[in-house]
Amino acid sequence: MYLNTLDVKLTPRKDIGSYNVDLNESTLQILSLILEFKLASNCHISRFMSQKERGRYIYTKLRRMWQARLLESFKVFSGSSFTLFYMLSKKSLRILDESGQCQPRRLKNYPTAKILLSWGLFKHEAQIVELASLESLNKSANLDISFKGEDSSQLEDFRDNKQIEALTPDYTVTYKTNQVEHKVYTEFERTRKSNEALLNKIQRYLDFSAPQDLQKHTLRLVFQTLGMERSFWLNVFLNRPSLLKLNILTTNLDLISGAKQFLEPIYASESTVKLNKDGLLKAEVSQRVKLFNFL
Repeated sequence: MYLNTLDVKLTPRKDIGSYNVDLNESTLQILSLILEFKLASNCHISRFMSQKERGRYIYTKLRRMWQARLLESFKVFSGSSFTLFYMLSKKSLRILDESGQCQPRRLKNYPTAKILLSWGLFKHEAQIVELASLESLNKSANLDISFKGEDSSQLEDFRDNKQIEALTPDYTVTYKTNQVEHKVYTEFERTRKSNEALLNKIQRYLDFSAPQDLQKHTLRLVFQTLGMERSFWLNVFLNRPSLLKLNILTTNLDLISGAKQFLEPIYASESTVKLNKDGLLKAEVSQRVKLFNFL
């Protein structure tokens, strides 16, 4: 996905007049959704909403929320056209605070436009909401899929009488049927970390997980490329096999072309990865499994 935030500015409100929007359930849902993922386009928000609220209704709703100064908007060039993104305004942050539905810490941590439009952060957040919104389309009458963004996914621990961040997944998704419920911590690896840094990041999940949760929870890593995914597995097997106590699944963006791919066999696991030596030792990840066997 090609995106360019160079010289991007918030859309000015000239000669638009004022507009009042009812602070109903749908309005608060949209504000909460953008808070979860920091930013979202019309397409992303439409995917998360129910079928009757998709399409033209969402476009009009977002436009009116922008007119009412509940949202800020900006356009980003995406290769051949411009994509319109929305973020929260100071007014909407006050409304969410008054609603009592959000922790004050999350509202305080919401980034300013200047920070959010910095190249590295914007591209990361835009990819996260793209992945999560695509996955949300698989929700059905028999399968509930709910999401938490990075801030509300964060889990904390106490060390030396100080509160510290223990886990900071990019987002958390919960799959639920009448019989089962599974939580998936999702990390999107867009850039290459050092081998040690990535292993230490995963180590925190093992350190923080209670023994009874090791197989109930899934850690899913989505890599930018197949090469990055292969490198990860080779790194784990050779340098930190103790991490395999966790239920780790990996995939890469080349295998995710649409919503349905999330339910198909696109994931590699400890049991499917094979080490081969053909000159150099390599991790083979051609065999794939589903996220859950009930899908």
